[in-house]
Amino acid sequence: MSCLVTSVSACERRRAVDERRQHAVLAGLSLGVLTCFGSLLLCPHRAQCLNALTQADTWVSAGTRMALPLAVASLAVWLGRVVWMLSRAGACTRALPISEDMPDALLASMTRTGLHRVVCLAADAPTAFCSGALRPRVLVSDGLVRRLSAEALDAVLLHEREHVRSLEPLVRAGLDSASEVFFYIPLLRWWSQHRLEESELRADRVALDRLGPRPVAAALWALGSSTAVRGAAAFGGVARLRVAQVLGDPLPARAPGLSLIAISGMGTYFALQAASCLVQAAGRLI
Repeated sequence: MSCLVTSVSACERRRAVDERRQHAVLAGLSLGVLTCFGSLLLCPHRAQCLNALTQADTWVSAGTRMALPLAVASLAVWLGRVVWMLSRAGACTRALPISEDMPDALLASMTRTGLHRVVCLAADAPTAFCSGALRPRVLVSDGLVRRLSAEALDAVLLHEREHVRSLEPLVRAGLDSASEVFFYIPLLRWWSQHRLEESELRADRVALDRLGPRPVAAALWALGSSTAVRGAAAFGGVARLRVAQVLGDPLPARAPGLSLIAISGMGTYFALQAASCLVQAAGRLI
């Protein structure tokens, strides 16, 4: 049952762990750069080495040479992170208690919405989410089925059907992993969050177009801000924007700031130069 709903404190702990990990990597990069410059200061031809550091073409050439290896290494780490995240989500999902009897109300809603890969969880906590990489399935707790009217339950399944269609768990795992691996490009984290918001709003629009606002609002009220296992697409989430959409209010403009773009560019350049400097230092020491 601990895998079913992530509590607020658990989310906060996870964010704290992510922040500590990023600080540790930043510290490692900083230490690497300091080590790099220290080794260059020990160069037998110190004047020539230091003079080379001040020449822009030296850095550009070294950065260009490192771009492809750094990209390949980062993509390998990213792919490993995606596989790990999806595997962990799958293992956590498989550990959830499955209801022996599918509720009649859920069966009827599956027929009306055309969603067939649905699993009913034996849990009182209201939750609904989509999990799985290439063949996602929707998991709904019987506690949620008991709380919702037929139309509100249809709204949940229509919402999750859109996530199934777009392979949302796989896409989110890829974006979340990219924002962690390429942490020095904060624009990726912004885009990951923006993409999550858009996917939730798009899935809600599918239900709104077919059922109207009242069932969608009832489903949002029942589920609140509940979340599922990491690596799954849960119905609860991005509540403020979704409520605004249901009410017909204009959605706020969501665009990255110039500072975020500038910092991302500087972070990319810094990562390239740090890797280049480390390679040069290693070459001189070897």
